[in-house]
Amino acid sequence: MSISKVHYFGPRTNLSDVVKGQRLFEVAGLNECFKKGDSVAIKIHCGEWNNTGYLRPNLVAGIVEMVKEYGGEPFVCDTTTCYLISRGTGQDLIKTAARNGFTPQTLGCPFVAADGDLGLDEVKAPLNSGNFLRYAYLAEAIANADALIVLTHFKGHPMSIYGGAIKNVGIGCSSKQGKSIVHLLQHPSWGVSAYTFNPEKCKGPECPVYKVCGENCPSGSFTLASEKPYPQWDRDTCIGCYECGLRAGCGVIKPPAGSPTDEFFPAVVSDAAKAFIDYIGRDHVGFINYAVDITPWCDCLNWSDAWILPNLGVYASKDAVAVDMACLDAADKAQAVPGSKPYDEGLQGEPWKPGNEKFTHIRKPPLSQWICINGAVSIGLGSVDYELIEATPGQWKQYVQPKYREHPPGYFTRKAFSVHKPRFEPECYITEKSITPEELSGRPKTNPARG
Repeated sequence: MSISKVHYFGPRTNLSDVVKGQRLFEVAGLNECFKKGDSVAIKIHCGEWNNTGYLRPNLVAGIVEMVKEYGGEPFVCDTTTCYLISRGTGQDLIKTAARNGFTPQTLGCPFVAADGDLGLDEVKAPLNSGNFLRYAYLAEAIANADALIVLTHFKGHPMSIYGGAIKNVGIGCSSKQGKSIVHLLQHPSWGVSAYTFNPEKCKGPECPVYKVCGENCPSGSFTLASEKPYPQWDRDTCIGCYECGLRAGCGVIKPPAGSPTDEFFPAVVSDAAKAFIDYIGRDHVGFINYAVDITPWCDCLNWSDAWILPNLGVYASKDAVAVDMACLDAADKAQAVPGSKPYDEGLQGEPWKPGNEKFTHIRKPPLSQWICINGAVSIGLGSVDYELIEATPGQWKQYVQPKYREHPPGYFTRKAFSVHKPRFEPECYITEKSITPEELSGRPKTNPARG
């Protein structure tokens, strides 16, 4: 595998992260992924309801502007989730995205649910060299686009261990069926068909989620009767969705003991990512990782833990493996933010120390942060050998607000000022000095405030 180029701006560069992304879009050649008039899907994670760690909408809007500048026709997108909560349908996804600031007005282009209103709009993408999959299901709006720009919030993840560009494609671009497959829920040995069914553990109407539990199966395979045994499960009609996985905590439906799905899931994500990138065409896909506000868990949670690392910068490449590898290397070199997750008691590997793996040991039990990368390399998705190139700023005109009016703001305020007549009022000030700079400095004292 050849050496891939990764362009980056460090965290102390005197540029906005919006501008860093815009400049990297050019220097990494992402403008070459499409031609004038092409439809360009910009894939993001819009964040769960009440999550606060997701990418800021203005970072995405900056890339929308760049796609337009180079003649592309952009739309921003995300996909529905397997589990049927705040992003479980297309309508719910759009509502959640809007609450988190992603609207046509803020983005400058449409925001769409790429797999449709029910998560069923998909295209079957074949895979000839996968470790686990023969094919995966790609969200139709992304499949129909001429190019794909992947904007990723680099962070930790409870299942893929870290969340980077590969994860944003492999699971983030999957339809509902695709997500179920990537989660190994349809695997003949480890999936839902191998789960044990323990109806005697159901508490029935005494359980606070009894009604919801009975209504939550989209295929109607799992229902609740009015008397014991309450749960009824028709395995023949089960489609292997994630809903019973969420119910597994009560023990009614339980994964088989010793299932390797945790260890293999990150690598299955890599399989799906390769299927999708090959389907779209490698020359038509580009990646920007924003290694900022780095949380230990994914933005798919409805809360955000404290940042575990200082901001590491913004990275861009045409190689998903290389851009993720560069971010992981930068993360491992850094010391964790004091008091954050890597300092928790009972964690192995001292993940807070510079030079130690940051994501492997922040979960219990530990799981290697390299599974996704190694899986990707083994199937030829990209290269771990990369040349890290520090980008240089462009012309200063790129960093100022675009001119959208013929006249400056003062021109428009003249009429109002002539009516309201604001005036120079030096008499509003107390001219006798009542407190000294020395009194304003130092640690505050407990003396009561004056007057």
